[in-house]
Amino acid sequence: MPYIPGFNAYLKTRAISSRAHTEYLNSLHDFFDYLVVKHPSYKATEDLTTIHEQDLRIYKDYLMTTLKLSPSTINKILSNLNIYFKYLFANKKIKEIPTLNITSLKVPTQEDFPVDVFLDLPRYLNDISLHVYPRLLILAISKGFTYQRALAEGFYQIFQKLAFSDPETSFLSEYDDFIEPYRNYWHNQNLFLSRNKGAKSPLLSTSALHRDIKKDSDKTNLDLTPKKLYTTFILLLLSEKEPNDEQLKIIEHLDTSSLLYYRRLLRESDFENI
Repeated sequence: MPYIPGFNAYLKTRAISSRAHTEYLNSLHDFFDYLVVKHPSYKATEDLTTIHEQDLRIYKDYLMTTLKLSPSTINKILSNLNIYFKYLFANKKIKEIPTLNITSLKVPTQEDFPVDVFLDLPRYLNDISLHVYPRLLILAISKGFTYQRALAEGFYQIFQKLAFSDPETSFLSEYDDFIEPYRNYWHNQNLFLSRNKGAKSPLLSTSALHRDIKKDSDKTNLDLTPKKLYTTFILLLLSEKEPNDEQLKIIEHLDTSSLLYYRRLLRESDFENI
């Protein structure tokens, strides 16, 4: 890593903890390891002048989408890199600070999650002012399924074998009345069917579902996007002090990286089960 001895000496003048010092170096190690693999110009020359703002934007996106790090972790990494590049700029080692215009991510709080949907599930499921498909998606997520799986072709075969409470059964009765003409038209048993009889596929399009979700989000003043719904459901599970067997089963089915992500998010959002 370029100019590390000088940067190490600079960090010691800042009276930071040894842990913070190590975090700075780890952030730099990870960033430069990434550049060696992803940035041909830097790999060939190890010249810092080949690193620009756009490279940092791409790296930020990599941390978000590929590594799936939490917002506060990403913010800390970007802050560490920013200190490094500012040090280099102040010592005339570079002519621009590539991190200067890279904004931090918003760290979500509990208020950003639609917790009421799951804490008062019967009311939302049987609210006829809301569209049927978003309510069906909420029900599937409340059973521990990801939204991708709930929307997948053939999921109905699993869904039909689930146990449902009386309020859930009441909603499903409404859903059956709604879906019957589309099932008959398409000769298809999938849960989410297109209402457009001129569609090329019998399955509901993502854009059509999101139109319903957008309207219901505006109506309820809640973010009902599929990802936010599933994240909220998992955070509620993880905040349970004494989860039941079914809840434990859902948690156990999470892969390690996902579980670590949700636990970090739980801590950082100060999330509590009400």
